Amino acid sequence: MGAQPLTYRVGMISNRSVRRRALSALLALGVVVLAACGGSAESTGDSVTSSAPASPADQLDGTSWVLAAFAGENGTMSPAVTAADAASLNFGADGVLNGSTGCNRIIGTYLQSGSSLTIELGPMTKMACDEAVTVQENAVISNMGKVAAFRSGNDLVLTTADGATLLTYSPGLSSLSDTSWQATGINNGKDAVVTSASTDKATATFAADGTMSGSGGCNTYTTSYTTTPPDVIELGPVAATAMACEDADVTQTEQDFFAALDNVTTYQIDGNTLTLRDADGAMQVVFGLVP
Repeated sequence: MGAQPLTYRVGMISNRSVRRRALSALLALGVVVLAACGGSAESTGDSVTSSAPASPADQLDGTSWVLAAFAGENGTMSPAVTAADAASLNFGADGVLNGSTGCNRIIGTYLQSGSSLTIELGPMTKMACDEAVTVQENAVISNMGKVAAFRSGNDLVLTTADGATLLTYSPGLSSLSDTSWQATGINNGKDAVVTSASTDKATATFAADGTMSGSGGCNTYTTSYTTTPPDVIELGPVAATAMACEDADVTQTEQDFFAALDNVTTYQIDGNTLTLRDADGAMQVVFGLVP
C-alpha cells in the first residue's frame, strides 16, 4: 500500500440498493481507487470440466479464500500467479464480497441459494499490474460474471451452470495464531496510512500462546493479543526496548507504529494481507504475510 494518490471511477452496479451496500463495504476496506476492469485472458494447461453434482451446499458467508487456479478463454486452467498481493475472495454475511485479483482490489455482491451462486462485481482499484498478473486479473473478472454454481469441500470451485470450472480457491488464513507479518503501511496519526523506506522494518508475530511480538524498526516489543470472532482484536500494553535510533525516519515510523497499535480494535485477514483498524474503521497498520 503506497502513499501515492490514485484516480477512480465507478462502474458495473446498476441497482441503487446494491450500489449503496457495495460502496459502504468499499469504504470500510479503505479502498480509495475505483474502476471497472474487464477483458479476457488466454492460458495453457488442462481443460477442467465437471458434470458431477454439487456437494451439499455450505454457507459461503464469513468464509475467506485464496485463488489457486483460473480458466482462460478456451477453458484451460492456469495456476494462480505468485504475487505480493495474493488473489483472494471474501464472502461477507451481508451479501457483499471483496478481495483481490492479485493486483487490484475488487468488491461486489453475491447471491447464494443452495449450491447456486451469482456474483455481480462493482468498483475496483485500477493499478498497473505486470503482464502475468494482468492475464490473471482479466480472467478473474471475466469468469466472475459467468459463475452460476459452486462446489465446496477442501477447496471452493466456482463453475458455470453446466459444471465447467471457472475459478478454484483454496482456504485462506482463518486465524492469526502462528503467523508473522511485515508492515506495508502505517497510520501517521494524520488520518493517512503511508509507506516509507523504513515501513517494512516494523513486524508482528502472533504466537499461539496469545503473545504478539516483533520490531518497531529499531526497538523490539512484546504485548498480548486476544481475538473474538468475527473480527475483534484486543492488544495489551506494548512493552518495548529503549534503544536510541540514529535514523530519524526509522524513529518516526516506530513512533507511528506503536501509536497505531494502541488504537487497534479490529482485524481482517485477506489473502496474505492483514489490516488492523480502529473503532471507527480507519486503517492503522497494513501487513503483508511473511512466508
